[in-house]
Amino acid sequence: MAVKDFGVKGILPLSMLDWEGRLVSTIFLSGCNLRCPFCHNPSLVLEDKDLPVVTSEEIQHVLIEKRGWVDGVCITGGEPTINNGIFDLLEFIKSLGYQVKLDTNATRPNVLAELINSSLVSAIAVDIKTSFHKYSYVTQRPDLSDRVKKSIGLLIEAESKDKVEVEFRTTVVPTFVEKDDVLRIAKYLKEAGARRYYLQQFNPKTVMVPAISSIRPFDKEFLSDLAAESSKIVPTYLRN
Repeated sequence: MAVKDFGVKGILPLSMLDWEGRLVSTIFLSGCNLRCPFCHNPSLVLEDKDLPVVTSEEIQHVLIEKRGWVDGVCITGGEPTINNGIFDLLEFIKSLGYQVKLDTNATRPNVLAELINSSLVSAIAVDIKTSFHKYSYVTQRPDLSDRVKKSIGLLIEAESKDKVEVEFRTTVVPTFVEKDDVLRIAKYLKEAGARRYYLQQFNPKTVMVPAISSIRPFDKEFLSDLAAESSKIVPTYLRN
């Protein structure tokens, strides 16, 4: 096999956190079209050109070594859909016999549609950053919320046809994502036909903007109460 560069900048051989109910290998692609201050993988966004490349040969070695142990592969970032090698990477992983889950910010709906139609992904998780009227404030980029809404619609439709498993989730970050933001998102998802919604705790340990590390996360009781209130709109669950 010729050694290829798919734009991979990291691989975690075993993870129990990246695909619910599965033990997976997680592959990291660099680069992102957003600049969320609370991003938990800032090196993949800001230092992507300086990070060493993980070659196809190294990926193959890990996935063959873990065969029989892992139940799939999670592709995350950064934002994988901006990477020119995403289709070749997914085809390569599928050729090794693995199902794939993709983590995305959903700002490239046309790419997501093509991935689904090509049957290259079995599951897609969408990070909805905040309520849509605050998108440019949180992402530090021109408002891409219309693209995210388009992605939500096509993913819900695809799931209804059993083409892909879908997860919508939000990291609840004080100031950037408040109670009202979560309830607005839940209402939108309900009206769009989503089956479920997940909330994640904010971890200030590693963030893109150093000042954000001083933000104190909401306590567990607040998140539990918020999930219960959101569940009155659409089934809502806590993660981490």
